[in-house]
Amino acid sequence: MTTFVMRGGRVCFGVLIATFSIATSFARAQSTDTTRPPIRARSVVEDLQMFSQVLNQIRVNHPDSVETHILLMAAVEGMVRAADPHSFVIPAMRLDPAREAAWEEGKLFPVPVAFRFIGGDPVVVSVAAGSRASALDILPGDELIAIDHKPVAATSANELEISLAGSKGAPVVLSFERRRLDGSIAHIDRKVQREKVDEASAVPTAFMLDERTGYVRITSFLNDRVADDLHDALGQLEARGMRRLVLDLRDNPGGRIDQAAKIAGEFLPKGAIVYTSTGEKREMIDTSRVSRSFWRSERRYPIVLMTNAGTASAAELLAGALQDHDRALIVGKPTFGKALIMRGFPLSDGSIIELVVGHLKTPCGRVVQRQYRSITTREYYRLARADRDTAGRPNCRTDAGRVVYGGGGIYPDLVVDQSDIPLWLARLGEDNVVLKWIGGYVTANPSVFASLDALSRSQSIDANGITEFRKFAATQGITIPQTAEADTTLERVLSASAARSKFGDAGFYRINAALDPEVQIARRAFDDARFAFLVAPASSR
Repeated sequence: MTTFVMRGGRVCFGVLIATFSIATSFARAQSTDTTRPPIRARSVVEDLQMFSQVLNQIRVNHPDSVETHILLMAAVEGMVRAADPHSFVIPAMRLDPAREAAWEEGKLFPVPVAFRFIGGDPVVVSVAAGSRASALDILPGDELIAIDHKPVAATSANELEISLAGSKGAPVVLSFERRRLDGSIAHIDRKVQREKVDEASAVPTAFMLDERTGYVRITSFLNDRVADDLHDALGQLEARGMRRLVLDLRDNPGGRIDQAAKIAGEFLPKGAIVYTSTGEKREMIDTSRVSRSFWRSERRYPIVLMTNAGTASAAELLAGALQDHDRALIVGKPTFGKALIMRGFPLSDGSIIELVVGHLKTPCGRVVQRQYRSITTREYYRLARADRDTAGRPNCRTDAGRVVYGGGGIYPDLVVDQSDIPLWLARLGEDNVVLKWIGGYVTANPSVFASLDALSRSQSIDANGITEFRKFAATQGITIPQTAEADTTLERVLSASAARSKFGDAGFYRINAALDPEVQIARRAFDDARFAFLVAPASSR
């Protein structure tokens, strides 16, 4: 036990130093004593005793009055966080009862940004497609540091969601910190309007890339109409002569697994395996197969499916099912790597543990979930977009015998290299430069934006527009390189932003796809001799 002695108004640390010296010598002797037996694994009872000792020492010796329940909840949250990066605790609400009631009755409108708490800090997971916030350059990984210029008080995603909610259309200023690729930190303020986007279609655009090739974008699987909306879109494209399909799942965060399974049934025969699930309890072990509902048989035309690191969860299961059955060629970047079953468990104080209870696998047995052991939660999310290859990954064979890889998302058949975003382009988004300029340009050029079809035919901002924007960006302190590559990038960014300004999400995704070099790579892949299996769909397992 350390003793402090006051002498002449000063604290004497002699005993403390001596004690520290003895303890250090003892520790060193232990570390160099190779004759000592290895430390045995501790039992649960011993660890619970240790936990009780720590709690008691804090209660008895800590100079501040700390509520015991707060300490215990901190320990509970720490245990759940240590289990995996996705399990979390929803603490009992600390909100005004009237506000809770208004939220439950649907009278409050949410901010359309999803957050997860990582290391105690709220971090953006996704922004709802179709929302006005989706045009504000709020990116996954941005850390929320203030709300209306006040520190964040919420301690869970659920509490944060309710505390941010308010009347329809009312704005709130969200302040973020973003780590750029060069390691620097950007401070970003965004005025976000409260809105509900449940009614927005998750299939915002479907059009013909050429006389044979259709293109469809699915932005999420969050509502119960995704499969129906896709079914309708495919019917419209088929009526226009579609004979092959580019299905774009890039930046699709997933959602309802039943919707992913239903969409898989559009392209796989009845009885084909969509995914399997495993877990500690028997009820978690299951096999999902295609069942028929309102269509008689599967569509048989070739499919190229596009993915990137933002493709996650249910979107990954759909990609894995079509790849395993040789029904689609996967083009792009490896997906995020999240395929887990989660379930809520109530606690006695009203809190809830959302716990991972199972894993999902593709039809041939690949584990989609990326490894999260021996890695911090921050690193787990940060490395989601890092380059990954097939080295050491678990693999299995498709129906036609091709080797495919898992253990870190779905690995594409054709990997598309993506160059890093240049700093000047990142700055344009961070400072909202495009959003400040684009409205005036659209207003001044009404003939170009008379209709989405007219814009689709021109597909670009003209040279004068790019020159004008360069000048405007310079007034905002951003110098854009005078290169052909920069001009091409500006053409795509400005054209897509103009389409969103005038025609909403449908315009944005259509023009963006028409100018996207990755979409052109996907379209050319149909004619690549290496992927002849696309011509004739394999039979199901």
